[in-house]
Amino acid sequence: MATGLRSDARASIVRILDAARRVFAAGDGTGTLDRIAQEAGVGIATLYRHFPNRQLLARAVYDRIFASEVEPLLAEFGRSDAPRSVLLDVAERLADIADRERGLVAALGNLPKVTREFLDRHGDTFAPVLVRGQAAGNLRPDMVAADIPNILAMAVAGLGALVNDGATRRRYLSLMLDALNPAQAAALPEAGRA
Repeated sequence: MATGLRSDARASIVRILDAARRVFAAGDGTGTLDRIAQEAGVGIATLYRHFPNRQLLARAVYDRIFASEVEPLLAEFGRSDAPRSVLLDVAERLADIADRERGLVAALGNLPKVTREFLDRHGDTFAPVLVRGQAAGNLRPDMVAADIPNILAMAVAGLGALVNDGATRRRYLSLMLDALNPAQAAALPEAGRA
């Protein structure tokens, strides 16, 4: 949330985000901005002043969810000597959010891209853990830190929509993360520009 806003503006934004999450959760992402403004107790002009379109509003709602549910796991990942197990937890949490927040996902438009952007904010977390994991022989030596957000975003794209059983989802996420293991890994082709 932007600093320098008056307290009443900050309170309006919080009410808008809370209402948007409820409205998105109740439907398929097509809840009108008028309905969100009404539920938030603000005028439509106030909503548009802070969030000019549905995608920006959905992005802000997802950012709040990401901050409260994913960022603590990313902090744990930064301290971890068992990066694969924490990455599995992160991937599972992201897939759980995608499954649980289907209306929000529909309003976002491109969940994997937004997820990768949010994960990219933590690039300084991935690099040292990657180096430690590679030095310990737990992560393949040809990985780069930028691979991690992309792998996690792919998990959201694939499993969030396809598998809604928690145990099955964790199984397939675990299989996917086996690609990070250096044992018997084939050399990776050069990466293109993302």
